[in-house]
Amino acid sequence: MIFAAVIFFTVSLYTAVDIKGCGRERSFYMFFMITYMATLGTLMAGDLLSFFLFFEIMTFASFALMVHERGQKVIEAGSIYIYFGIAGGLSILAGILVLSAYTQNYEWITLGEKFGEIGAVKYVSAVFFIIGFGIKAGMVPLHHWVPVVYPKSHLSVNALSSGILMKIGGYGILRLIVSVLTSTKGLQEANVNTILLTLKDVGAVVIWIGIITMIFGVIAALEQEKMVRMLAYHSVSQMGYVIMGIGVTAYLGFDGAMGFAGSFYHMINHGIFKALLFMVAGVVFFRTREKNMYKLGGLYRKMPFAATVGLIAALGITGMPLFNGFASKSILHHAIIEAYEYGHPAYRWAEYLFTFVSACTAASFIKLYSHVFLGPMPEKFKYVKEKYNIGTIGMVVLALLVVFIGVFPNFIMNYAIIPSARAMEFDPYFIDKYLMSMNFFNSKDLSSMLLVYTSGFIIYIAGVRFNLFHFHLPKQLDPESDFYQPLYKKSGEQIRSIFKKLEQIINVSDVFIYGVMLLLLIILLISFL
Repeated sequence: MIFAAVIFFTVSLYTAVDIKGCGRERSFYMFFMITYMATLGTLMAGDLLSFFLFFEIMTFASFALMVHERGQKVIEAGSIYIYFGIAGGLSILAGILVLSAYTQNYEWITLGEKFGEIGAVKYVSAVFFIIGFGIKAGMVPLHHWVPVVYPKSHLSVNALSSGILMKIGGYGILRLIVSVLTSTKGLQEANVNTILLTLKDVGAVVIWIGIITMIFGVIAALEQEKMVRMLAYHSVSQMGYVIMGIGVTAYLGFDGAMGFAGSFYHMINHGIFKALLFMVAGVVFFRTREKNMYKLGGLYRKMPFAATVGLIAALGITGMPLFNGFASKSILHHAIIEAYEYGHPAYRWAEYLFTFVSACTAASFIKLYSHVFLGPMPEKFKYVKEKYNIGTIGMVVLALLVVFIGVFPNFIMNYAIIPSARAMEFDPYFIDKYLMSMNFFNSKDLSSMLLVYTSGFIIYIAGVRFNLFHFHLPKQLDPESDFYQPLYKKSGEQIRSIFKKLEQIINVSDVFIYGVMLLLLIILLISFL
């Protein structure tokens, strides 16, 4: 909840610049606050049903933010977002109904009591939950909405979505798993063993889904010309890291504290540096009106602040030591190692793929930074001047967090993650041996990052030398190709008519806005009293 507050606060500073002069600012901030309250509601929910309700409110409110400009292409892209959101919500609801039909309960704390007694139905429920939460998390092959919506929406909305909203999908899967583990306390040994076997099967599938998501996202990101689409695909790839860590948590059961710590930590770190990256992309666009990185260059001379915080964010996402991404990626690397040491040897290949994706991530941000801020500057940008405003404060806050967490990685571990792991019934032996006083700056982890960056430079040089960064996906796999335009247009027209009616109501009087906010606050108070 503290992390959500930080992201919403910094993004709210940035929105003052991003949506200025776009119109309908009252409706934007109304939906912004509803999204914030709904996000907190999902985090505070004490049972599956209330979680689902707040999750759906968050989806619909964030949809209004995504399509704030109301242009034809924006509405068409937003229609994909809402369709995927509805499908995800229905899938989660189906999982809740299947599970509650056999357990007669919606509470997190009692999920495991009958979970081991319901046979193969628990796998059906698990599939529904993974699909539903996976859509929000951008999990491949359910990621289609991410590269469609992000290029069409405001950069501040992208920062919010990638910074926190996508994390709620990963949080939902992780909370289900740890809730099942925690609620096994006091159950018969046979039931506990059945639950652990089920989680192991589910975890094995989730690990490979996470690996596939990582690979697809990073390769697609390498092929992009526009900054926003590249960052969108990197959001998919980085959520693959989180999903993989969640899979390790389920696969190892009570021994999965490392996977829990890594996925939880990376959700925080990714939210910080990815929100900052979208803000940097926005600042560059505001000053140059250009999103194609191949048409930029040399902007560090004109925009030193953006170049500095952009470098900090890039070092964070690529896992450079002393920047926040290094800590969570190191934990996730250890987690996948534990998966083959305490599980199946096949996960050795998952570790190799993990390293490959990390190298490709480094290569893609070498590409982004060199094309945008380094090299010769086009003549048309010689009069560009950097401006500082209230959004700059939000960027400074996020940049400082990237550095602070990178320099003091044990701070969040000791004050948040380890206490949480102990409260969730993970084996104390694994927590004490591997997580307590963890030395992040050891020679093995540092040398592995040297390998990652060396490989990243090689991939980048090979990509430029052999023109590998201009490969285009088949039109069926490209969400912005002409193949999908008829569908976008038809659905966009329907949604536009709905929003016109809604805006007419909002514009009639401020009473409607205040009334809605008051009603939501009353509902929240009643729910938690």
